[in-house]
Amino acid sequence: MSVWGRTSDIHIGTSSRSSLSNAIFPRVRKSLRQPDRPIAIRRESIATTKTTLVLKPVGNSQSAVAYRITHDDDDGIIEFTVSGRDYGERRCREFRDASGLPLFELHRRLSLRHLWAVTLPGGSRSTRNDDPAYLGGGAPRGVWGAPAVGNFNFSLRNAAAEDAKTEDDKKVALRIERYGNVLASFDVVDGDRKVIEVRQSVKHNQRIALRSSSKDGHRPALDIVVTSGVDLSVAAIIATIVADWVWG
Repeated sequence: MSVWGRTSDIHIGTSSRSSLSNAIFPRVRKSLRQPDRPIAIRRESIATTKTTLVLKPVGNSQSAVAYRITHDDDDGIIEFTVSGRDYGERRCREFRDASGLPLFELHRRLSLRHLWAVTLPGGSRSTRNDDPAYLGGGAPRGVWGAPAVGNFNFSLRNAAAEDAKTEDDKKVALRIERYGNVLASFDVVDGDRKVIEVRQSVKHNQRIALRSSSKDGHRPALDIVVTSGVDLSVAAIIATIVADWVWG
């Protein structure tokens, strides 16, 4: 059993009504565009140009390193590693930079409104905005009254907005929209702009999963396309949530 549980632990079942709704009222996908202000948890990793990363599973979901996130180029330079811990009270994903420096932790909490909480290393797992260790969090977004796997909201404290006049201006609310079944993709939307796209990689998968869940144990590589002005670590967190929730 994964640290994060199987999809059935947190998902009652994708509503057939949502499929009917999409058939009758198909969603129009937004184009990939730079945000109107920088979005970041770590200002050091804000993309200056459009960047493509690849999330690659390593071993199984409980391996010492569960994912490597690399640049999609000939060198395949590592940007982040994501590990998992399956003991004690601090079950979480740990994000590190290429040098091994701990950056933050991603916690999954079923008992709270926010299913996911991002904190500084060793943080309290709090979802309170006034907790200094709290960086952001996410929760599933219902479709026709039922949660649909891969559709969720993610909010964060914008480290790139320290000079903002109000607290509300320091917050960013992102909406993650899932599309497709055989080849799943996920649009990360900021207002009226898609700023990140996460999708099953054709280039980096030896085979394409024909199911939208992890019933066959397949954990696909994911392409992560990030616009300039967006923190690569925000994209990495969202892609990890997607990978764990949909295929974990």
